[in-house]
Amino acid sequence: MANVIIKKQLRSVSLPPSSHPSTSEIEEALNKMNTVYTTTTGSSESILLGLAGLEQLYNCTEGFLKMASTQRVMSSDRSEYMEEMLDRSLRLMDICSVSRDLMVEAHEHVRVVQSCVRRKKIVGGRGDQLDVSVSGYVRFRKNMRKEAKKLLGALKKIDGGSSSYGKDHEDDHLVAVIDAMRRVVSVSVVVLKSFLDFLSGRQSNIKSKLASVLKKKKDNHHEETKNELEILDSSICEDFCSQDDLQKQLWEVEVSIGGFEKNLEGLFRGLIRTRASLLNIISH
Repeated sequence: MANVIIKKQLRSVSLPPSSHPSTSEIEEALNKMNTVYTTTTGSSESILLGLAGLEQLYNCTEGFLKMASTQRVMSSDRSEYMEEMLDRSLRLMDICSVSRDLMVEAHEHVRVVQSCVRRKKIVGGRGDQLDVSVSGYVRFRKNMRKEAKKLLGALKKIDGGSSSYGKDHEDDHLVAVIDAMRRVVSVSVVVLKSFLDFLSGRQSNIKSKLASVLKKKKDNHHEETKNELEILDSSICEDFCSQDDLQKQLWEVEVSIGGFEKNLEGLFRGLIRTRASLLNIISH
């Protein structure tokens, strides 16, 4: 599998003209999304880093929304912005929840195939159980691609909003808060899109996608590559693939799926806490 090269450090997020001292911590967390990526040899690794980074970003966002100064300035705003953030947080939660459930089901299918491969390797025979488990996995992968494409469609409806909110607004603090929250949404969309592209088999480069949100120059072209799922898709239906190679590929996919499942669960919890904080602000 061709390597997907992720540079160790992307260009930092440009602070908006309306940056405010109270938003410095969340601005720093956004910048860290630029610096956590190290050179890696697989697209799944870069996506795992992205999901883990999002989880940390939402932990920071929760603290940011609990700050008295943030709550005061946001509660004073009765514009459509608050409804916008609630709507986007709910959409992100739905996408994250369905994605997590897909990973749980995928984990189950991979383990069943693994078990049948090991059994056939030990006792030999015709491998009828293996054929059944492989057929089940293939059907599930077709469904996974369909679901991933539906989620990609839903993701397109989420937009981080304009890069700046009411530059001429008299409250610079409110402008800075809204800009920061919108960039959190934009980065979330980028990382989740890369993950869903991975599931659907579409080539995606998280570096170039994330850089576009973070104001980076146009990136160099990257070479196309097959990810772990696509390699397994090809091997699992080929009679000439050895059982040892198949076991190795199943193990690699299981590791990736396990990581996705864990990080999506953490991200989902972070999204729930963020939405709860927004609702709390509105109610006061």
